[in-house]
Amino acid sequence: MLKKSTNNFEDIYKQMFTDIYEHGVWSSDKVRTKYVDGTPAKRKQIIGYQFRFDNSTDVLPLVGSRFIPIKSAISELYWIWIQQSNKVQDLRDMSCKFWDEFEMSDGTIGPAYGNIISKEMFGHKSQLHYIINEIKNNPDSTRIKTSLWDVSNLHLMSLTPCVYETQWNVLNNKLILSLKVRSNDFALGLPANIYQYSILHRIVALECNLECGDIIYTIDNLHYYDRHENGLIQQFSYYSFSIKNTDMNILPTVKINNFTNIWDFKPEDVVVTSNNKLLPKYKFEIAV
Repeated sequence: MLKKSTNNFEDIYKQMFTDIYEHGVWSSDKVRTKYVDGTPAKRKQIIGYQFRFDNSTDVLPLVGSRFIPIKSAISELYWIWIQQSNKVQDLRDMSCKFWDEFEMSDGTIGPAYGNIISKEMFGHKSQLHYIINEIKNNPDSTRIKTSLWDVSNLHLMSLTPCVYETQWNVLNNKLILSLKVRSNDFALGLPANIYQYSILHRIVALECNLECGDIIYTIDNLHYYDRHENGLIQQFSYYSFSIKNTDMNILPTVKINNFTNIWDFKPEDVVVTSNNKLLPKYKFEIAV
């Protein structure tokens, strides 16, 4: 199902919850994912979901019904795409704990994410170098893609990639980003992922002297976990009652400061204006 964008990502996010709640199907308890206490993390899921967000303005696709750790989300983006690291300590050094539960005995997450981005591609130093070169020099190409789905090494990763593919197209001087997502945890993963990639979209466009167009976000398995459902109901109920029609319901905006080139980009260059810090926090257990 395709959901078209409004200028408020919260509208899309709330509709996604409604779709899962009303039309999703529960998994069995024979699932890989478990909570910390060992209980199977059953999920309510929709197979095949797509939405678009117009990323051409300074408005961000940022959830407006609860606090999102936006600094940690940008640190993770930097860790994967700019540092091109798989060492969890590099991420902790930026005060981000997103991958602590997935750290392996060697201190990494295996040959995943940043490690794969760093691989040479068509003679270019990394996958990021490749897409930037193609966007600048061969913008009509339909092969401007990155992939994290390294089949020869999936068994060595602590977690197989969730956002596993990007494709970049140039149309009328606008850069369009298509994302493919294997599996998206609605409560925890998706809010960080769409925000992160809206920033990546912007800095790649800046590097290539293009405007941003749409982000097209395609999810193979969209779900929330059983222990998340009540918290999500509370989150959206509180938003509708206490935030939606008040001065708290402001659209978040972003500015990228001090941009010279993508390789010198730093997380602190991202300046977000929003009410995010004032929004309520909800605790959702992680499923590993």
